[in-house]
Amino acid sequence: MSSLRNAVKRIAHKERSQPQKRQHMGILQKKKDYKKRADDYHRKQDRIKTMRTKASMRNPDEFYFGMHHSQVKDGHHKSTTDYRDVPPEMVQLMKDQDLSYFRMQKQKDAKKAERLQASLHLLSNDVDDDDLEGGTGRSSQKHTVFVEDQEAADNFDVAEHFDTIPELAGRKFNRLRKEDITKAAKKSTTGYDEDGRETKLTRKQIAKQEKVARKVAKKLSKARAAAYGEMEARIKRADALQNAEDRLTLEKNLQGKGRKRKVQEAEDGKPAQYKWRRKRLG
Repeated sequence: MSSLRNAVKRIAHKERSQPQKRQHMGILQKKKDYKKRADDYHRKQDRIKTMRTKASMRNPDEFYFGMHHSQVKDGHHKSTTDYRDVPPEMVQLMKDQDLSYFRMQKQKDAKKAERLQASLHLLSNDVDDDDLEGGTGRSSQKHTVFVEDQEAADNFDVAEHFDTIPELAGRKFNRLRKEDITKAAKKSTTGYDEDGRETKLTRKQIAKQEKVARKVAKKLSKARAAAYGEMEARIKRADALQNAEDRLTLEKNLQGKGRKRKVQEAEDGKPAQYKWRRKRLG
């Protein structure tokens, strides 16, 4: 009976729209829209009520030591403490802490980028060299094959050497051999019945397998591109942290003793270079 009840065509209940004569007033408000407005209104009213209660119960004689370092200006509390009044020892300590933080983050990013680079291969088919490092083409991997003489080098056939088809000869990854390609083609067109006997697949089954294979390849390509993007971001962040570390190290050295002179101005985000006068010890 349940199947017959579901088979009977039912009336599709539609939401009431704005009448024609009220179209100029916009979309007809539903209950869920009114509920949102009502909740927002009551939330604001509760907040105003809480603030009024706190203001009515406020003690005019209350005191905090923080009042010595703040004042009300234009209706806003502002601190009168100047950060430039911090002693030099405290400034030096904060810079040392910043320097330690930059070094730690730089090492973490460098190690993470190194692990990603070790687990990935720069694939010329999926990732163009111009897309890496802002078009500098960092992917400069080469595969060198040694032959007997110049004649063999002139007549060298990549597909024959790697035992693959010419379409896969330029790949740097997943370069299948002819034997594997034959097995894969045979496997994609044959299957097994209930008795375990080998049978040929129908066109519908083959199309289904090809669709699944395309989905898997698309997911793998997406994950590979995301991994390359993370690796490039880690490398750039490590370089930026290295520049910040160099800048803080230079500031720390400039505060020390010794005569110095500038030999190169700051450029491309890198700090200026100084040369200290040699001093004999002892």
